Amino acid sequence: MSIDLTAGATNAAPKTAAKAAPRVLPEDGIVDPIAIEIAVSGSRPVDLTHTERVLAAAQILAAGGGASTIAARLYVSGSTARALAHQARKAGAPGDVRAA
Repeated sequence: MSIDLTAGATNAAPKTAAKAAPRVLPEDGIVDPIAIEIAVSGSRPVDLTHTERVLAAAQILAAGGGASTIAARLYVSGSTARALAHQARKAGAPGDVRAA
């Protein structure tokens, strides 16, 4: 018995899963510096608590980035990026959580 694996195959590009925006996790009292580092690098979306998002925004600002960099690296909208930047500046959040 043979099975034709090409039956129904098309030359269309394979469908890829839509890139999901990272979620805001509930506050748990734990700051994950590795998750923040991944977020700051922008290498991939990562779920963060609100506090971790503000700390990541602070690191991006400390490195000379702005709201557009925050938006791109944290995978958030421009308005969310501006709000995070404002909160980071207002709180005087340290740019490097390891220095605290």
